[in-house]
Amino acid sequence: MVFEGFPFIIGWELTLECNMRCRHCGSVAGMRRTKELSTKEALSLCDQFPDLLVREVDLTGGEPLLRDDWMQIAKHLNDLNIPVNVLTNGLVIDEKMIRKMNECKITGAGLSIDGPQNVHDRIRNYNGSYEKAVNAIKLFQEAGIGYNIITTVNRENIGFLPSMNEAFKSLGVAFWRLQPLIQTGRARKSPGLELGDSEMLSLGEFVRSQAREAESGSPEIICSDGLEYVKKTGDGERPWRGCPAGIVSCGIMSDGRIKGCLSMPDEVCEGNIRDQSLWDIWFSPDSFRYTRVFSADDAGPLCAKCEKIGECKGGCSSSSYAGTGVFHNDPSCFFRAEKKAGGIKNES
Repeated sequence: MVFEGFPFIIGWELTLECNMRCRHCGSVAGMRRTKELSTKEALSLCDQFPDLLVREVDLTGGEPLLRDDWMQIAKHLNDLNIPVNVLTNGLVIDEKMIRKMNECKITGAGLSIDGPQNVHDRIRNYNGSYEKAVNAIKLFQEAGIGYNIITTVNRENIGFLPSMNEAFKSLGVAFWRLQPLIQTGRARKSPGLELGDSEMLSLGEFVRSQAREAESGSPEIICSDGLEYVKKTGDGERPWRGCPAGIVSCGIMSDGRIKGCLSMPDEVCEGNIRDQSLWDIWFSPDSFRYTRVFSADDAGPLCAKCEKIGECKGGCSSSSYAGTGVFHNDPSCFFRAEKKAGGIKNES
């Protein structure tokens, strides 16, 4: 079967270097990878994007703004008429950095905040990081740079979602992205962060209650990493149809390796742009088979008997593989948790 889709959205890990050591970091960011792409290699890679119909590049890391040539890469993408977003922890966001972002015509930013001050600072192993993030919000607003807040939901912060909503409302936050913790990287070494069925049920109920009852000025919640099916789609919106990795999105590691999604463990790669063009990797019949070639028979034991398997295809590929070692077997599932809770109620 010939695959005919394109990687409209590219997540690009510019560097693994980071100025934080977050307890839940899936990529174990901190030090640079050995042999990260040179500036010349990075710019050459950018030149491959137009033929692949890339519509958006999200620069991430590590902390992408620590890479010395990030502006050169962002400007080159801008010259190719490809919108560029930056995902940041906020530590290096000051007025000087804002000017650089505007100079590069950065379209938007994703800013990580994982709880109220004490919780956020503890999860991110950095005292004062919450204040830095809040200051970044104000600087983005003053500069007219669009942004959304990104929260990795885990067992330590899930109980604070309502109070976080109120705090973001008072700060004028318009968009809030929620993503369940994926059990990979440092998260595996941080017991107590993982989400069980009860936490997934609480998370899904919070998302739905906000969609139903959100007050004026509350941030709009955006769902990620298998949580998309929880929030009801609006009129004209396409319902979620499973993991988009290798279907419409692609991840590029800082050393040139290619993943369907950067949340995947490092061993799940399809090739390296130092050996093949991105075009050849993307259109190889052997690439991204976990999402491109699927039948209900591929479902793992957690999802095999679920009536939703034809729709969600077993949930988030990264969560499934990291949590259970196989695809189409997402351990973090609101629908399954909801069904279990309903069954318990019916029996009692």
